[in-house]
Amino acid sequence: MEKEYLTISQFSALSGISRKTLIYYDKIDLFSPKMVTDKGYRMYEEKQLDTISVIYILRELGKSIKEIKIYLQERTPEKMLSLFLEEQKQIDKKISTLQQYKDMLEKRIELTKLADVITVGKLTFIQKEKKPILIGKKINQQNNEALIDFYSLIDQQQIVQGFPIGAIIGKNELANGEFSNFSYFYINKSTEDKNQLSIKPEGCYAVMYDYCDYNKTEKLYQKMLDGLVENGYEIDGDAYEEYIIDEVAEKNPEKYLVKVMIKVKNENEKIS
Repeated sequence: MEKEYLTISQFSALSGISRKTLIYYDKIDLFSPKMVTDKGYRMYEEKQLDTISVIYILRELGKSIKEIKIYLQERTPEKMLSLFLEEQKQIDKKISTLQQYKDMLEKRIELTKLADVITVGKLTFIQKEKKPILIGKKINQQNNEALIDFYSLIDQQQIVQGFPIGAIIGKNELANGEFSNFSYFYINKSTEDKNQLSIKPEGCYAVMYDYCDYNKTEKLYQKMLDGLVENGYEIDGDAYEEYIIDEVAEKNPEKYLVKVMIKVKNENEKIS
């Protein structure tokens, strides 16, 4: 029985590879038809679809034509296994990075939608569960590169940039009115590095939203502290400052929307 061949147009339609690319691959001896007729027509076998599919995938994964050509010329089951296992690792890394991109976009979408439903300037008291956070090193107030150092930490943890960065003001600094004296930077994301993993403790938090530029939250903090006294609460922990709307979404710094959370307790609560 005479073997049936596919024309270049048929092979192109089945493989999804353009005629132009197939001709180019033939000219550079990367992938050639099984035969060429007397009239110069390129003819392919069906089994070649597997090979061209692998070439396409390897090209999509960033392999050079030279690398693919060497593999095809020297291919063995062992070399295929080695190559594919390595590519599998690279794919897993890319998937992890893409998932982080998606998580970052989802987080900013969530925050932007939140801005439409919150009440600005209203002090509320909310019970919160403990939450893992990635925390930076203790900030040296004489070091103006603390934020740069935190970005470096994010890179070291293989976390993509773009997640909103928060700031922590320690309990003592808060009580002393040092509202610009940040203790740590953090992001709401877990990490396997125990040295950089911290916990935002569970408990009661005083929460308030307001519009203000970076490092101009003094009036907001003072308003919150006054509200604690009026409502019979006292400071019981650190303050966590997070921007809901920042420069990513808003051109006007005066319209940046910040959320401040202070861990508190009712003055009537007894310490056991």
